[in-house]
Amino acid sequence: MEKLLLGVDVGTSSVKAVLFRSSGAVLAESAQAVPILTPESGFAEQDMNSVWETVCLAISQCLSRAGVTGGEIAAVGVSGQGTGCWLIDRSGKPVGNAIIWIDGRTKGLLDTWKKEGKASEVFRLSSNSLFTGSPATLLAWLKENRPEVFTRARYLLFAKDWIKFRLTGEISTDLSDLFMFPLPLRGGVESILEVLGIPEAGEFLPTIRKAWEIAGTVTREAAETTGLQPGTPVVAGLVDVASCALALGIIRPGQVYSILGTTSFNAFLTEEKDPLLFEPQEVGISVAYLFPGSFLRSMATMSGTLSLDWFLEHFFGEDRSQYLSRREFFTFLEEKISEVPPGSEGVMFLPYISPGGERAPFLNPHAQGVFFGLRYHHTKFHLLRAVYEGVTFSILDCFRALSLSFPELRFCGGGAKSDFWCQLVADMLNSRVVVPKNQELGALGVAMLAGVGVGMYRDVYDAVEKVFGIKKVFEPREELSRFYRERFAVYRKLREFLQELWILNDRTTCLRGEG
Repeated sequence: MEKLLLGVDVGTSSVKAVLFRSSGAVLAESAQAVPILTPESGFAEQDMNSVWETVCLAISQCLSRAGVTGGEIAAVGVSGQGTGCWLIDRSGKPVGNAIIWIDGRTKGLLDTWKKEGKASEVFRLSSNSLFTGSPATLLAWLKENRPEVFTRARYLLFAKDWIKFRLTGEISTDLSDLFMFPLPLRGGVESILEVLGIPEAGEFLPTIRKAWEIAGTVTREAAETTGLQPGTPVVAGLVDVASCALALGIIRPGQVYSILGTTSFNAFLTEEKDPLLFEPQEVGISVAYLFPGSFLRSMATMSGTLSLDWFLEHFFGEDRSQYLSRREFFTFLEEKISEVPPGSEGVMFLPYISPGGERAPFLNPHAQGVFFGLRYHHTKFHLLRAVYEGVTFSILDCFRALSLSFPELRFCGGGAKSDFWCQLVADMLNSRVVVPKNQELGALGVAMLAGVGVGMYRDVYDAVEKVFGIKKVFEPREELSRFYRERFAVYRKLREFLQELWILNDRTTCLRGEG
């Protein structure tokens, strides 16, 4: 009987369970929506028990669709959204809702830390910039504003760790998910927490395991709700962006990749001795990766396909009902925007619509989305193309900040399912864009680690050799690359000009006494 690998990806808006063969071929999958709760303006939370129940549904549905039993699963890997705050008490119960990475409640605290030099000191020690959804930032806010929550907390988990705990009853994490705590490079974590005024938070950190290490086995209780077999090994796993890197075959220093999902994550694999790990100053994040001293030096924006989803919901909501499928709807949209000239006839979009502002390639929790250059003749299709272009400019902005020039970009995420967007990325970055044959890379990467953990692969290199494959390649078009370089100069000047104005706009949004 062929043994299979199960990968679970706990995303921001959905959870996915995907069943893989050892070749990486997908046998079955299930995706289930997870709501984002906004109890107050700028807040973004998720019900932890609801997320677990949704994962159980996704796993059981995936097994059912594949027509297999839990006994055919060799091992399980779990990946998930990074940062945020998933707190549990001593009995393993959630301490309120999870606060997720797009939460914006800590803007004022970040402003204070920047003025006091604390944010600079944290970056100097860790090569990680703090932003509104950073665990350390949120913990400091909770200590000050929700002391009863802070006092009850015993462990700080992340999305994948919460699900691992519910599957196995064991509490652990891995280094990749600690990147925004942040992981120290030049000093101990104690010194960082001392700087931020939360020294007691060091006690919240769980046991740290290697990503392919078996963190526990499925309990009888979890088996009853998921359909998995009791005793099935579950590995420590990786944060979603690192799991995608492995599934993309990122195993050599210098390799570059982008994930265009809810956010856009733009990174290259490097080593601790690389001076670029600390450049540019005070922006970006460095994710500990699979190999000793290896890091994914990255610029992770706050809005990728989130901008597109927002625009379609508010400007094309009624149009969706005319189409039988999402694929058919997007085919129509991309045919229409292909008729709009490159540059959207002067319309430009700044994609800073997250309640937390922007974190890369600049840090401004007050940043806001902008349409610029509107004229009477522009249609909603001009604006839609400008959204595609604006998000892609933000990717280019990130790589320019990292001072990177590269011939090839490995590209994945929801945006990589669009040939139009892939070609746009190739043209703007003036680089070859390689799209992998597999799509659910967050789940695939940790499934590969599960295979390493139980000996189905010798190591991660063997796993990449057996699993990674190329679906499509998009070559840049020189004339369009030159044109978009000129448009990018406008994009940069516009967002630089607005930095102070965004702060003023935030301060004058409400009448006095109304919020």
